[in-house]
Formats: sequence, structure tokens, C-alpha cells
Amino acid sequence: MMKHFFYQKIVVIILIIIGPTISSNAQKIDYKNPNVVFIISDQHKKKASGCYGSDMAITPNIDKLAVTGIKLNNCYAAAPVCAPSRAALTTGMYPEACGAPFHKAPVLNKKGEMKDYGSGELRKTSYHEGIVTLGEIFRNNGYVTAGIGKMHVHGELQKNVDPSLPEGNDMGFDEASVRYYTNFPGGHYEDEVGRDTYERYRVFGAYSSYRKDLKWNSDYKPSLVKNDEDNFDMVVTQKSIKFIKERSKDGKNFFLHVGLEKPHPALTTTKKYLDMYNPKDFELPETLDDSHKKGKYPWVPNWSNSSLSQQPEKAKNVMASYHASVSEMDAMVGRIVQSLKENNLYENTIIIYTTDHGEHLFEHGFTGKHNMYEAAVNIPFIISYPKLLPANQSNNSLVSLIDVMPTLCDLMGWEVPETAQGRSIVKYLKSGTVSTNRSVFSEFRGSINGFRDIKNLPSRMMRLGDYKLVYTHGVINQLYNVTEDPNEMNNLVLDKNYQEMQRDLCFQTLAEWRPQEYNALKITRNSDIISWDSFEGVKNYVLYFSETNTPIEAKLMATEIEGTSYKVTKNGYYWVMAIPQLTRTTKRLGDIPVYMADYTMKLPVSDVINMNK
Repeated sequence: MMKHFFYQKIVVIILIIIGPTISSNAQKIDYKNPNVVFIISDQHKKKASGCYGSDMAITPNIDKLAVTGIKLNNCYAAAPVCAPSRAALTTGMYPEACGAPFHKAPVLNKKGEMKDYGSGELRKTSYHEGIVTLGEIFRNNGYVTAGIGKMHVHGELQKNVDPSLPEGNDMGFDEASVRYYTNFPGGHYEDEVGRDTYERYRVFGAYSSYRKDLKWNSDYKPSLVKNDEDNFDMVVTQKSIKFIKERSKDGKNFFLHVGLEKPHPALTTTKKYLDMYNPKDFELPETLDDSHKKGKYPWVPNWSNSSLSQQPEKAKNVMASYHASVSEMDAMVGRIVQSLKENNLYENTIIIYTTDHGEHLFEHGFTGKHNMYEAAVNIPFIISYPKLLPANQSNNSLVSLIDVMPTLCDLMGWEVPETAQGRSIVKYLKSGTVSTNRSVFSEFRGSINGFRDIKNLPSRMMRLGDYKLVYTHGVINQLYNVTEDPNEMNNLVLDKNYQEMQRDLCFQTLAEWRPQEYNALKITRNSDIISWDSFEGVKNYVLYFSETNTPIEAKLMATEIEGTSYKVTKNGYYWVMAIPQLTRTTKRLGDIPVYMADYTMKLPVSDVINMNK
């Protein structure tokens, strides 16, 4: 293992030494405002980065960004799956709030059948109208904008795809190309490399027979793509460098969104990057056998459990394949930064590197994402702009991808759109201080064993301080102290000493969250009495109060309310939360009730009601 660590550190040292000496024939341009290069990969596990402590990952370019910038240790994806996470980034809003919570969105087609639609197919699956996107902000302020590579946002629409919106929706990008996982005629990866190479890269179509082996690459094989430079991330990088060179020539400010695809499966890359690793050097995670020995987790989709975790040699091949894919992606980050330097644009460019969600890589016996464990939602985030921000810093503030929009607006001196839910973190970046009393959320629609007939069952995570609460509709809560229990093995909901904490954090998680198709408890007022709808399968109700209509300030007013009304004696704002009665058990938790008896489309919380006279 140490040979990788030594290699990685040597490369970073070399980069630090030679980086400032790179010269170019291009003229230096005097900009009033900085340019922005925003690089987002797909499914990058935070631990698979040298700068985040890995002694296996060979990531010299991402590591160099951390040396020249600020590394955030607690940045959370707004969803542990691609499309809703990227919609949240684009809009500055959480997925349910912006209206794009689905990876594939369920829509009734003309035949009256429910069909799942991917991004780029229908305007109906889009984020809500009237939301200002990140690209639109920059274009409205005179920047040349480009979205090159994977975007995967329900809302982006090519012209003449949906008759209800023939003009399409470019989301503020002057240039849009090399799309992937998005219906985008004329601007898709396939349009760049042809059908055969596209099918080779994605391992489907004529090459579907290879997919079982190559999705996780448990046999450690190289990409099927014939020409190395035709692999997706290489094509995206070539286009991005071309855009950078054009901006160097015309001197225009720019915002460049670079969507890289690795290390998302299929975990195939070129022989060059596979040769950087020896699968035998990898150690399997200590939680590898947990779900196999103790029973499946009741709040995790079945598809997350990997049979490969019980095949050590193949599992190590997967881990090596994943890290090789990370190294490929890292090399593309390096090419893009190098291009900025060669074109004398580096000093005046804010560079951000992040990803849309993480990857378990056999932690808890899982592969993929699709749940709220730290491996899936706590992601790498690095911002580098030595001209204004300190270098080689690490910050523990709780941050969300929805903070990108207000943070960039703050750095530019622009107003933040009223629709944005995120916060600027510039003051913490500049001062090195840590934000306190801030909660961040992540949202997911999936399926679980306890309610097999329910598709897109909603769940929501809240991180506040050292604690993380996970609400899964109809299922027992999860509560972890992620500082003391980084592997999240001790669900504190099962500890009687944490009952009040989990109840209050659950309220904070639910209070302002309204997943599509689900309804809050209806609440009404009659003089000084509040009444609410009953919740099916309720144990009892609790009442929260605040002098303002802000849930974060609410305090518990009453507990164990048996009926559906309550007489209040104090002016202010009130919420009701039902405590569900759990009845059904699972192998993992034994006699402890885990699931409600019957599923309901009603949330166990009310809207706020004003009881001021």
C-alpha cells in the first residue's frame, strides 16, 4: 500500500515545485471578475482521494487542488443518487423543493400507464418554472457559459424534443455538449464518438453480454473502447480545453461546468490506469460482512447488497478497478488545470472540484449509493482560488451542494436568487472558522423490503453537529453520532437515552419537507383550539411551539397527546407531529418493531399554524 502513498506524495511535491513556473505564449488578460471552472465527477467516494487520507488512491491533481485551496470535510450531497443531486446543485434548492426529486421520474403516458422518464425527455419532469439556475446567473451577468459533459438534470431540454416546450431549456448554457444519461439529440456523447464506441463505453447494446462482468469489473479488465481518447471523460476534457483556449483568445469571462463520469460504473478504464494498481494491495472494509451476518438493513434497498462482498478476490478487483477509474478522472482534472495555466487563465479562475454523491465500495456489504450512510452522502469538495482564498486549508463546516450557488454569487458580488435555499460559505472559507448550528439535508426516493409494492418511497437525512438523523417513511428512524461512530454501526434510536433527541431531530427533518404525492397532516384553528387529521397507525402525538414560524426555533410544548385536538394558552406558531406505531419486525433487529403495519401517503407532521390573536 505504501508504494501508492509514496508515489502520490512525490507527484504532489513535483507539481507544487513546477506549477508556478509553467509559461505560455498567450497574453495575460486583465479581468475584473474571476472565471469559474466547476468540475463535478460522478460517484466519487471521499475516502478514495489522497488529500482525504487515502494511502491507496493515486490522485495527484485533486491533491494539488487541495494544496492550493480549501478542502471541505463535511460537504453533503443533496441526494445519494445522480439526477436529484444535480438538480439541487443547479437550482440551489433541495430536490423536493425544486420539484426534481427523482432519478427517473414517474409520469402517466398517453395510454394511462405509469412510465419512468429520464432527464431530457419531458418538461413535465423538470424542476419548477421560475427557478433561476446557476448557468443563468452567470449568463445574465455577461459571462460566456458552457456545460460540457454529464449534466443529468431533469429540466434541461433540447429544442423540439417536447412539443409542450419546443424552444427547449438550455438552463443558461451557451454551449452544451457531450451529454450522457440525458436525451440530448445532436449534443450527446454518441454524437461525438459514434454508436459503436458509445455502446462499448457504456457496455450495452451490442456489448450487453459483457455488462455482468464489467459493471463492477470484478475480473479487472480494460475498457472495450478501442481508442483511449474516445472514452467519455477524455472527450469531455478535450472539449473543455478547446473552450478554455477560445476564452483565452477572446478575453471573455466564462463559467465552465465540466461533467466527468468516472468513477461511476461501469468501472472500466484504460490499461494505463489499471496498471497503476495491484488488486492484492487492497484491504476490504471492516464492515464488509455486517449485512450478511446480521441480516439486511431494513431501510436500505435490496439492490445495495452485493454478493461480490463475499468473494474476496473479486471484491479486491472491484476496489482496484474503482480506484483506477478515480485516477483516470483525476488525470482529466489535471489536464484542465494545466490548460488554464498554459493559457494564462489560472490565476484569475476559481476552480471547484466535487462529485454528485459517494460510493460504498463494500462498506456494510454494499456497492453503489442509494442510502444515507456517510459513504454515499458525505462527498469531496475542494475550492481553489489563491488570489482571494487561503491555500492548503481544511474546514469542518457543514455544507451542502445547494450552497454552491450562493457562495459563487457572494464571491462575485451578485445577488442570490430568492428561490435559493443554500447559504454562502465565503466567510468561513476566508476566515477558516467553522459554521455552527447549521443543519444540512439529503433526500432519496427508493424501495425497501418492508413495503415492496411502493416505488419511490421517500427518505430524508439531517446532519446537525455530530449527529445524523435519517427518516424513512413508515420505517424506524436512524440516529448516529458520526464523530464517535464513523462506521454508523450504533443506531442510537435503539438507546432509551436518546429518545428525546431522535424525536426532536425527526421533527426538524420533517417540518419543511413535502415530498411529491405525500400530504402533511391537515391542521385547523377554532379560537384557541387546534385540531388535526388523525394519522393511521399512530402511537400518540407531540406538539411543537415557536414565537416565529421557523421550525428550527421550535420547542416541545406537549407530549403523548392521545386525541386530535389541543387547547393552546400561548400566542405563537404550532406544529403537530405523530409518533407512528411500529409493529412488524426483521431478522436484523429481532423483536424490535421496524415497520408500520400499513403504508400511508400521509406524512406524520402538520404544516405550521398561526395561533396569534
